[in-house]
Amino acid sequence: MARMAKVAVLPGLLAVFAVALAAALAGGAPAFGQETGWSVTEFAATYRVQPNGDVLVEERITVDFGNLQRHGIYRDLFETARCGPPDPGAEQPLHPCPAGQVRKWVYSDFAVVDADGKAWTFKRESAPGTIRLRIGDPDVTVSGRQVYVVSYRLGGALDAYASHDELYWNVTGQWQVPVERASVRVVLPEGAQPATACFAGAAGSRESCAASVAGSTAEFMSRRMEYGEQLTIVVGWQPGIVTVPAPKVIDPARPGDYFELDALEWGGFAVTALIGVAGALALWWRHGRDRQYRTIYYLTEDASEETKPLFGAPPLVVEYLPPDELRPAQMGVLLDERADTLDVTATIVDLAVRGYLHITEIPKKGLLGKTDWELERRKDGSDLLPYEKALLDALFASGDRVKVSELKYEFADDLQKVQKLIYDDAMQRGWFAVRPGASKSAAGVAAVGWLLGAVGLALLSATLLGRGLLPVGFGAGGLALLVLTPSMARRTAKGSEALRRVLGFRLYIETAETHRQEFNEQANIFARYLPYAIVFGCVGKWAKAFSGLDDQVQASTSGWYTGAGMFQVAAFSQGLQGFNSSVGSTLAATRSSSGSGFGGGGAGGGGGGGGGGSW
Repeated sequence: MARMAKVAVLPGLLAVFAVALAAALAGGAPAFGQETGWSVTEFAATYRVQPNGDVLVEERITVDFGNLQRHGIYRDLFETARCGPPDPGAEQPLHPCPAGQVRKWVYSDFAVVDADGKAWTFKRESAPGTIRLRIGDPDVTVSGRQVYVVSYRLGGALDAYASHDELYWNVTGQWQVPVERASVRVVLPEGAQPATACFAGAAGSRESCAASVAGSTAEFMSRRMEYGEQLTIVVGWQPGIVTVPAPKVIDPARPGDYFELDALEWGGFAVTALIGVAGALALWWRHGRDRQYRTIYYLTEDASEETKPLFGAPPLVVEYLPPDELRPAQMGVLLDERADTLDVTATIVDLAVRGYLHITEIPKKGLLGKTDWELERRKDGSDLLPYEKALLDALFASGDRVKVSELKYEFADDLQKVQKLIYDDAMQRGWFAVRPGASKSAAGVAAVGWLLGAVGLALLSATLLGRGLLPVGFGAGGLALLVLTPSMARRTAKGSEALRRVLGFRLYIETAETHRQEFNEQANIFARYLPYAIVFGCVGKWAKAFSGLDDQVQASTSGWYTGAGMFQVAAFSQGLQGFNSSVGSTLAATRSSSGSGFGGGGAGGGGGGGGGGSW
């Protein structure tokens, strides 16, 4: 009984252990937040220790909701705690819980009744390391004084020492409101000689509380406990009275349990990575490469097709006119398989050049001001292509004049509709076997599914074989497919032929300086081909080819663009590129929103713990 005497005289050692266990429990505790307007007027718990080591628990929880309307309360019970290092100054249990492992308590036979023995509705919920009893009817609210008598069987709560057996238990846990009065009664089998210790307060507190012993029963009484304070009791008795089974200890999973990291595992990883990448390349080889005519179709009219070879390219011939009178956006979708914002802004300039609208530059005001542009409608556009007509109508939905800045946040939906119509136009012309966006999306979904499958195989391999790295290499195939996703849009032979000719026309625009003499003979050529230069990303090169031809360029632009200062080709080029940038960002702008998160919680000393609140 030497250790039993220490229980009464060395509360500090027990408090140290309480702090350590509280820290372990805090990681698995549910979130708590202080409430007002109600309180726990009494928390009276009875623990009946059975000869077989189980403990029958009854908690009589009396609350006063006042005028509040609540469905009831919830009671949280911790069922696991991580074992800490042994305290060298204290007697160690006969069945230790090794540091790093997890101790588990077993709860069963739950029941909840009121003061008259009438059953309360309750639901058992689980979270990692915690059981929550949600007591009350979700369709009914209550107020005023309510009594909840919670009963359950508790296993694995006792500890055996060479000198004594012991129940060391956090009775109340942490409640969201003050507990006006807490009392505990521990009933041991006949013949037991209890020794006691008791602690009340915040986690780690050494403040003792009143304890008394009568026969084989120990009783405890605490002061009012504020929010965050808890009640922990210790009861010890001589060996041989109760059968104390070894505690249930779980060895938590460690990385070493799932990985060997030997030659076999690394070799398997390498092999699966090669297989995964090869599979992704095979998908691209089969479904991502473009088709093409075997000869130059517009010369031979030979419609026989083949898959485009990996290396080499068909002969590129300079095109001096837009092939088949294609518009800038049509060339744009052929070039990069995307109907993007640049294609739309180029179409706006193209519509201006063709007389459907006029662009007027509005100089910025002040140092912090920004340049703006006003668009004015000149024609109804009934003869335009569907996507051009939709764009023109959307720009001037509110009237025949609009500033670019006024379209911000208002045009995003219209932009998507115009882009959809550009795709529709490409599909109607037979340039793609599958809509480019759809094929890329399908490849992206397949890539994500591939990665998730690799993760699933890794988990399975780690669990069954202890070699989690073995199938991870398959994920390299998913990553490779993600990289290849942008190239999964497949042009038809007709689309490849149209692209070949577009590239020929782009070559003409990019090498415009070599054709300066021809420009003097073609009126309005600068403006006519300017929208194509926008799509090709070579406005600067196109403008440079007309350096020194200011009068000619001004004559071809004055009818659809009004600048803010004296006309020069270089200045016009810069201004137009500013227009393109501003229009692109403005038309695509959407509104955004934000949110916030929350967290918290904690509990203290001994086994058990948890807490409660209302709902």
